[in-house]
Amino acid sequence: MTLARVLSTLPALVLLALGHPAVAHEPASFRVMSYNIRVDVPTDNPTWTERRPHMANQIAFLDPDLLGVQEAHSAMVGYLAERLPGYDRYGLGRDDGGPVGETTTLFWKRDRYERIRAETFWCSPTPDRPSKGWDAAYPRTVTRVLLRDRRDGRLLDVRNTHFDHVGVVAREQCAELVAALPPVGTGDAPALVVLMGDFNTGPDTAPYRRILASGLRDARAVSPVDFGPAGTFNAFDIAADNEGVAIDHVFIGPGLAVERFGVPTDSFGGRVISDHFPLVADLVPVEP
Repeated sequence: MTLARVLSTLPALVLLALGHPAVAHEPASFRVMSYNIRVDVPTDNPTWTERRPHMANQIAFLDPDLLGVQEAHSAMVGYLAERLPGYDRYGLGRDDGGPVGETTTLFWKRDRYERIRAETFWCSPTPDRPSKGWDAAYPRTVTRVLLRDRRDGRLLDVRNTHFDHVGVVAREQCAELVAALPPVGTGDAPALVVLMGDFNTGPDTAPYRRILASGLRDARAVSPVDFGPAGTFNAFDIAADNEGVAIDHVFIGPGLAVERFGVPTDSFGGRVISDHFPLVADLVPVEP
């Protein structure tokens, strides 16, 4: 190979090595990231103040098209929004439907997606208003945003949630709620569904099975590439993985396939960025 030929191939090789979207993904593909970012607790080690710049840099590096966060108070969302200026967002506080309480905020790339509709449901018998249901310890929300892809006009029905960590019945009922959400879009162009979040329940449990029964699939289970630890909760211990049980999940509806799935375990000075590892899934629309 001539020197000129070698030099002409270097940029593409460098981009490929870096996983640049221009060469790593098809134009229609998109990256989803789900992240329980851990509420700001002053006694945590590391604290939110210590963790947050690394989290912002981690998210920017992974460059998701869609990002769903859990346990995110409004100040935490504001911090990330300032450092991720290319994203729009939507999420309401679970306590008052406004700024108070944890949110399940969704971020999306502004230059790629147009927001059509956004709404919040509470996991309770009164899902249209702030409320706590069944045996739950706290109010729990489902954030739902309907987006139009500016590139091809496809509709995305994106849902982000955080099921209760105590209430067995509440988790089952919340799974029922998200599974029963009516489809959007026309018959010829139904929206592509993505459901993500911290479900506080593993595979082969009643809530998990109910979600699968609705026609959604676990993106990790159907991915040809699955990288990272099986467990997703680490309790701020980089060596832990919740005994290999995933409690965070990304589910996908018909019309979507998975290119790759990963659970990044980035750290700084040997300390993890949150008490959950994030999930990253590269998805691509497919013809029915």
